[in-house]
Amino acid sequence: MRDATMPQLFTRIALASLVLSLVAMIASADDGCCSHCGCSCSCEKICRLQEEEKKVEIICWGCKCEDFCVPYRSDRGCKNCGTFCETCDDKTSEGVCVEPKRHVWYDWLPGCGAQVYTKHKLMRGVQTKKIPSFKWVVEDLCPACTAKCEAAKLTPGLDIPAPPLVAENVRIVPPSTALPIVK
Repeated sequence: MRDATMPQLFTRIALASLVLSLVAMIASADDGCCSHCGCSCSCEKICRLQEEEKKVEIICWGCKCEDFCVPYRSDRGCKNCGTFCETCDDKTSEGVCVEPKRHVWYDWLPGCGAQVYTKHKLMRGVQTKKIPSFKWVVEDLCPACTAKCEAAKLTPGLDIPAPPLVAENVRIVPPSTALPIVK
């Protein structure tokens, strides 16, 4: 009886330590440290626009032309007949004993020509393109990092997402409308 409860006890202890470590991680995640420099002075939540590249797959449809021949009327030739699977030693029957089978077929003689046709096969192509994308991020920043906080540089007239609904203690850094740096 004692041996049956020991694994359960170890399982409960491991589960309890896992829960405690998760609670400690959650508590330390919002301990007021700056997300840029790591200092533990009074931090302020900043909501700023961040630019990122998004990969988009674009599907292009097209067609591929392929020629094929359709022969004219063919004529029936000689009648043939044969017996197959005559012996059990036949290598094509893979050692399986079967009864002989009789098969009848005709030779077909091609006609005096053929007509060329073209078929159009639908083809699918995929191209990947990188496009600029924006998202709002919330960061805990100290006053020194807040002063150095760089807003996303946007091309004038570019559509950007609306600022998110945030709590009163979160400040929104507006994006600057400067021309992007060309690399």
